[in-house]
Amino acid sequence: MDVEKKPSILVVANPSPLTGGGGLRAARSLKEYVKFFDTHLFIPWGLWSDKRLLQASLGFLTELRSTGVKLGGYSNLPRIFYRLGEIANSKGVLENLAIMIPGSVQLKVNTAQYEAVISLHEVWDTVHSGGVLAEYFNARSMVLLQLPPFYGSRKRVSNILKALLLWRKSISSSRLEEVVFESEALVRHSLIGYLRRSRFEKLLRKYNLVLCVSKAIPVEMGNEWLNRVKSLDPGVSLDEKDLEAVQRVKNNVGEKGNYVVFGGRVGADKGLIEALIAFKYISKRFPDLKLVITGNIPLHIKRVCRRLGIGDKVAFTGFVPREKRFEIVAKAKLMLYPSHVDAFPYAVLESLYLNTPVVAYKIPAIEIYYSGLPGTELVEEWDLEALTVKAIDILERGFVNVEPPKVKSWQEIMSEEVGLIYKLVEGTR
Repeated sequence: MDVEKKPSILVVANPSPLTGGGGLRAARSLKEYVKFFDTHLFIPWGLWSDKRLLQASLGFLTELRSTGVKLGGYSNLPRIFYRLGEIANSKGVLENLAIMIPGSVQLKVNTAQYEAVISLHEVWDTVHSGGVLAEYFNARSMVLLQLPPFYGSRKRVSNILKALLLWRKSISSSRLEEVVFESEALVRHSLIGYLRRSRFEKLLRKYNLVLCVSKAIPVEMGNEWLNRVKSLDPGVSLDEKDLEAVQRVKNNVGEKGNYVVFGGRVGADKGLIEALIAFKYISKRFPDLKLVITGNIPLHIKRVCRRLGIGDKVAFTGFVPREKRFEIVAKAKLMLYPSHVDAFPYAVLESLYLNTPVVAYKIPAIEIYYSGLPGTELVEEWDLEALTVKAIDILERGFVNVEPPKVKSWQEIMSEEVGLIYKLVEGTR
């Protein structure tokens, strides 16, 4: 009896867990897809632009191949682009150049025939590559947005730009450097920002299906997109291994430690500088309290801490394994999460599962899914006084009841996602 051949799909993704929640989710999708589809991975140029990330990701890419994922190709940029990125010390320069000159991207792909092209990120290198490849193979196309690729609200754009400017101001070593950074940021968010949104919208309209990992994404993109996209509600969860690790940690954790933890990755849009400023005032009320920041930290962040007078109160762990990070979060009295950019943050979900309360900004991604939950306090963006007061209130109360949101299991999410791809493929048969 003939076994029906699996549909062939080309997946454009950077599936490295080292790139954060987006890479982790892409990796999980690929491991699920290979069960149902003849799955080929196309790696966009974003991975090659960071040599350290590429080196660290090689082992994981090998692991993916062992599951049955095949290498389908990759994209690249002209060498001069990478050189300019190195000079500016910014990956944002590479993306801006690629957006302004989309024809400069070089695509190398296997000459197979694919029934669908699936893009698993919202960043330009992935969305653009997926669109071009779908046209080349005359295949149906889907893009999975894990964050908003642009924002429809001027207020939200302004708040994100303000965070970037504060970051630049905080890390600059001179007024001249600060002015140069500010000018670059203003240009990028005005002229380039307009071009970016225009080109993203034009490209997204060509996809057969625009899928989002949360309802917050079309809300952030603007009214036009509320009816143009389909949202998983949400498309993020903790898988079985995560839940088992969470339970192990909860069983072994005793009393809370005398520290709070910063929940986001190191970056301007995750509100790290705002968290440091808030902690400066929190520590005046609790002089022995520490702030723990996980992940690899640039030296200039340590200088910022010294300038704020909290250099001896902030502990930097460097990179830690996932279960070790769970342990750090579980022992924390509180998570500070003043993030400006999110869709459905893993960090907040993990913290609540680990019985650690969270104080966060009331952006759509957090308000839609976490507002009103015990142990979650939300304040308006940039209200650092409220952020500080809420944190102090939780710390003074000591015990706080914490409750995570009720979300679908990872298997339920994947079943829905795979089902949508099957429907997409059926449109070619």
